[in-house]
Amino acid sequence: IQANLEDDLVKEALRTGVDLRQYSKQVETELQRIEQASIKDYIKESQNIALLHNQITACDSILERMEGMLSGFQSDLSSISSEIQTLQQQSVSMNVRLKNRQAVRSHLSQLVDELVVPGAMISTILDSPVTEQEFLEQLHELNNKINFAKELSFRETLACSDIQDIVDRLKVKAVSKIREFILQKIYSFRKPMTNYQIPQNTLLKYRFFYQFLLANERTVAKEIRDEYVDTMSKIYLSYFKSYSGRLLKVQYEEVADKDDLMGVEDTAKKDILYRLFFSKPSLKSRNTIFTLGQRGSILSPAELEGPILVPHTAQRGDSRVRTHRGDSSTTQMGFV
Repeated sequence: IQANLEDDLVKEALRTGVDLRQYSKQVETELQRIEQASIKDYIKESQNIALLHNQITACDSILERMEGMLSGFQSDLSSISSEIQTLQQQSVSMNVRLKNRQAVRSHLSQLVDELVVPGAMISTILDSPVTEQEFLEQLHELNNKINFAKELSFRETLACSDIQDIVDRLKVKAVSKIREFILQKIYSFRKPMTNYQIPQNTLLKYRFFYQFLLANERTVAKEIRDEYVDTMSKIYLSYFKSYSGRLLKVQYEEVADKDDLMGVEDTAKKDILYRLFFSKPSLKSRNTIFTLGQRGSILSPAELEGPILVPHTAQRGDSRVRTHRGDSSTTQMGFV
């Protein structure tokens, strides 16, 4: 009651002296009228209200679907975030593996190149003549592969077994062809009237052949060396024997010394002890020792009026032979 008395309308009615019962009925009547009017308005706007209800219901369903979509997006974003993190980790791992592969790439490439025996090498070693430049180039490559295979065998590398058989067969074929070629050149020295320096120069151009044999087949290398030494020994023996014989022919057979006197009997030959310890081997004939020979031509007008001769120091025959032998020996330095 106290709360109703404090209402502004009630205070106004009490102040003006209005009958409260009558005022209450009036208010109730007004309320009923407003209620009826309100009901009529609701009935009048019922279609709009139903349409609004349907629209609100549709909006509610749309919002519900959007909520579901957003929830799905949120879960998808969480999954994508984890996938991005996984991809980032994989990218870091792939980057590390890429760097490691690049680091070993050069070593593996060199290893593969050394392990592979190309078909060009096989066909050249088997079919090409040894005098061709291509054969020499492929022989260098084969020598490198043989050394590389030896190095891998020391390390007990399994990949070495794949090429060992092919490399060994190529080495045997190359050794056989080189041996035949060099021996033919050495045998050509033995032909009469042959200038052996020409085939020697040919052999010098292919000096790697002997280096290949010395590194891979020492038995064949020793055979070739012995054959060369034996052949050149016989050539030099024959040459210097002939050369020495020609030098002896141009020497004076009869030369006077300090013990030779005109008209004196050679008593030293009768003394056995003197001949045994002091005498030189006697010459076959000493009748021409004191003959003038061609020495008288020096006093002829042609010699006296001729140009001045430049004196030279005479060489002894054996010194000339030694010098020539030394020069000939130094020419063999290229084969040592």
